[in-house]
Amino acid sequence: MSVLNLRKPFYLKDILSGLVVFLVALPLCLGIALASGAPIISGIIAGIVGGIVVGVLSGSHISVAGPAAGLTAVILVQLDQLSGNYAAFLLCIIFAGLLQIGFGLFKLGFFANFIPNNVILGLLAAIGVILIATQLPYLLGIHDFSWSAVWSGTFFSNFSSLDKGAALIGLLSLFLILAWDSSPLKKLVLPSALVAVVAAALLNFILMSMGSPLAVQNHNLIQLPNLLEAPRDVLIFPDFSYLAEPLIYTGAITLAVVASLETLLNLEAADKLDPQKRSSPPNRELWAQGTGNIVSGLIGGMPITSVIVRSSVNANSGARSKCSTIIHGIFLLLAVMFFVPLMNMIPLSALAAILILTGFKLTHPKLFKKLYQQGWKQFLPFIITLVAILLTDLLTGILIGLLVSSAFILYGNLNKGVRVYKEKHLHGIVTRIELPSQVTFLNRSALISALEHVHKDEQLILDATQSDSIDPDIYQVIQEYQNETAIKRKIDLKLIGFKQHYHELDDAVLDIDISTRDLQQQLTPAQVLNLLKEGNERFVKNERLQRDIYRQIRVTADQGQHPIAAVLGCMDSRAPTEMLFDVGIGDLFSLRIAGNVAGQ
Repeated sequence: MSVLNLRKPFYLKDILSGLVVFLVALPLCLGIALASGAPIISGIIAGIVGGIVVGVLSGSHISVAGPAAGLTAVILVQLDQLSGNYAAFLLCIIFAGLLQIGFGLFKLGFFANFIPNNVILGLLAAIGVILIATQLPYLLGIHDFSWSAVWSGTFFSNFSSLDKGAALIGLLSLFLILAWDSSPLKKLVLPSALVAVVAAALLNFILMSMGSPLAVQNHNLIQLPNLLEAPRDVLIFPDFSYLAEPLIYTGAITLAVVASLETLLNLEAADKLDPQKRSSPPNRELWAQGTGNIVSGLIGGMPITSVIVRSSVNANSGARSKCSTIIHGIFLLLAVMFFVPLMNMIPLSALAAILILTGFKLTHPKLFKKLYQQGWKQFLPFIITLVAILLTDLLTGILIGLLVSSAFILYGNLNKGVRVYKEKHLHGIVTRIELPSQVTFLNRSALISALEHVHKDEQLILDATQSDSIDPDIYQVIQEYQNETAIKRKIDLKLIGFKQHYHELDDAVLDIDISTRDLQQQLTPAQVLNLLKEGNERFVKNERLQRDIYRQIRVTADQGQHPIAAVLGCMDSRAPTEMLFDVGIGDLFSLRIAGNVAGQ
């Protein structure tokens, strides 16, 4: 099977979609590299590899890969641990790619399904906070910004190196993006980020032409090297002398886990955006992303993931196949080869404006409000994940969030799954404890609590008819209760549904919901009428008693039928008397005749 189906029609829409995605991706590639503390060119390289290499290997028709804002925090931390040595960090990317290929080969694409949504939202919100915090100095053109000065109370010392021109262009870019996205102009093909970048470069060009002191100088502009003039001086290659450094491998694990998680989540979202509703193979996507990261790491690029922003633009632009993804990568390659002088006119503050708004979307106050309204079990894991990531690192923060979320799940399961019903049958009131489909140690506490609330001399049914499996821990609890507590407290205990799990436990023969000759003779007309009224009330409230119909048919066939009442009804097939009065089979003698005959 060919990796790229060349027999497929080469749609014109794919070319146009590829162009639109390129226009969106270009400023993002530059901005994410800036936010990550990586060389600017590495963002473009990652975009090219994500478009061409991953585009060819991926099984997705809509998803677009490239550098992602979600990895900025990981890259910042890893570079800080490696003393800013980007050549050493490239080894992390290569080994992360190898791990991702392993994830794909071992079919671990289901991994993302086990991460709670509140933990994922906490991860994204933390990334948003980090983006805003790291890009604020670039927005204002501050070179020597220090957060330690903020905490020490000397915040205004940061503004000694403020570049007024960069701050002006950054704030104007921020305003332009907000205005563009909230106006009808948003419907145009041109994305607001690209408009802001072009406007910022044009404004700075005018200021420089006028000789204005507000003109942004080189140190606050993008400084991309010319790839065609000296490619060996431009491209950064891995420093293999760091192979013995443990930080390389811990960094690779963190990078692989976070990148894979983001890829799988974005892949699922991209499939939902596909107009043709095609599904993408997650394991193949991990393999494709891993290969892309190896290639990107070998030639100096950033880590790659599937990116939902570009994927959504790709889908909304009318892309029909993954050719649009590949075309966007080709456009990025042409841009870095022939249009470097134009890109070097872009102020860094304009890119910072794009990233700050991206961060704000990830950590929007509405998100906090929504999760808070959903309750503490949703909000607390979210906020703890966010804070843990900010105080530690992404992988540690995610693990802490998972532990907190799991604790809430375990706590919730302590009192769930085991259901207790008080049922009024013909022979009296019965407590029915119904076990869930999977009975594990998590249900032990709830079962013990339910058994402790059964009073002396009561009738009790332990019902496992709906259970597929029962842990030995639960079996031991039931055995002890049956052999000791039930006997001591004179509880009439009956077990049903256990024989299929433990052969030594015979299912009890239940007669509590079947009318016997003795019961028929004991009941008075008033008592029968009251039983029928109560049964009808249960029917109206949709609270009918659970009955084993097959067992009732078998028992009444062997022991005979002893109805407690005769019911005269009309010939309406929708009015089964046993159901209307919530009684068992054989408990009523039903006579159906036409209504006018009864009237006569």
